[in-house]
Amino acid sequence: MNAMLLSGGKSSRFGTNKALESVNGRPLIEQIVQSLKNAFEKVYIIGNVKEYAFLQDVFFCEDIIPNKGPLGGLLTGLTCSDSEYNFLTACDMPFLTNEFFEFVKLQKKDYDVLVPEYNSYLEPLAAVYSKKCLPFISASLEKNQLKLKSFFPKVQVRIIKENVIKEIGVPERLFFNINYKEDIEKMEMNMERSEKI
Repeated sequence: MNAMLLSGGKSSRFGTNKALESVNGRPLIEQIVQSLKNAFEKVYIIGNVKEYAFLQDVFFCEDIIPNKGPLGGLLTGLTCSDSEYNFLTACDMPFLTNEFFEFVKLQKKDYDVLVPEYNSYLEPLAAVYSKKCLPFISASLEKNQLKLKSFFPKVQVRIIKENVIKEIGVPERLFFNINYKEDIEKMEMNMERSEKI
């Protein structure tokens, strides 16, 4: 299984490119890439990739259809990847763990989408997608239906329930994502707390 990392859009709420924000002395995207490389065969960086040339041992994929958000990124990643099943995440989700990655990799491949659920909400940016989704993603993009979940009714979706996730980690931490500058401070506090434990 490969990993696909969305390198980020305009980051309008954050103000600057959050993927390049320095956390404890290293760009956020570099830290996330390292954790993905530890768990998956290959890591594909999806999007406007010129800014990320400093990343080592990854594959870069420019968006096939620009300005279509995460769904366009998913189309690009699934097209580029040489694996049938691929894990998708974003550059603003720093706390996904190796335990979580190993759990999804070990699941029986009887799905087109394997997606966790937290607070009755699906987490499509911490999910596994099969190449079988490609025609349905293309159809959604043609209709300009850009939500990641727009094609879910057309494919076989398996949901990882919250009670199962709680056996792997703390959902609130696993699915924490960075939208604002103050979220970086929260992240650094979280990291310090983890180091003390």
